[in-house]
Amino acid sequence: MDLNLLGLFAIAFMAAVAVPGPNVAFAIGQVLRYGRSTALPGALGFALATAIHAGTVLAGLGMLLQEHRESLLYLRWAGAIYLVYLAIRTLRHSIGTTTTTTNAPLARRLFIDALIISLSNPKGWLASLLTYPAFIDPQRAYAPQAITLTLTAMAISLSVYGSYMILAHRARAAFANEVTLSRVSGVIYLLVAIGLVLLP
Repeated sequence: MDLNLLGLFAIAFMAAVAVPGPNVAFAIGQVLRYGRSTALPGALGFALATAIHAGTVLAGLGMLLQEHRESLLYLRWAGAIYLVYLAIRTLRHSIGTTTTTTNAPLARRLFIDALIISLSNPKGWLASLLTYPAFIDPQRAYAPQAITLTLTAMAISLSVYGSYMILAHRARAAFANEVTLSRVSGVIYLLVAIGLVLLP
């Protein structure tokens, strides 16, 4: 693949991913609540979602999304509902109504939550529809370019969300206790859910 084209794709994709939205809110909220140990499973969940976005668009299925734009509205509502569920779960934890979760099930749950949030985020699908096709060189073999773009996007996703999580971990010390952290996380989820619903 042409390195200049790949570099332009990396810049465009990083700019799209770095804009705060549901994924960033989830990443920050989970690290505030559980600490730095949640960073890897969450970032891996986002990276897998990025691969699914890329695979869907590059396989040509993105055309179906363009023809049926109402499906993005359904995804947006699904994401908002799931964020409300996460907010309730987190706020219940803040008043001591949840039980302790061991590290392995917690990591698995955070991975799945990150995957669901990202796949139900219409911004991710729109960014994929706008970026991947624009950076395919018709004069070169398609499959190697598709694989290169997908792997590059996954690496960017890991680094961007990982960076947000590291920053959130550093800010975690500013909060008084676990109850406060859980409440802040819950409020973040609720605000983003409301924002998703109110999007034009």
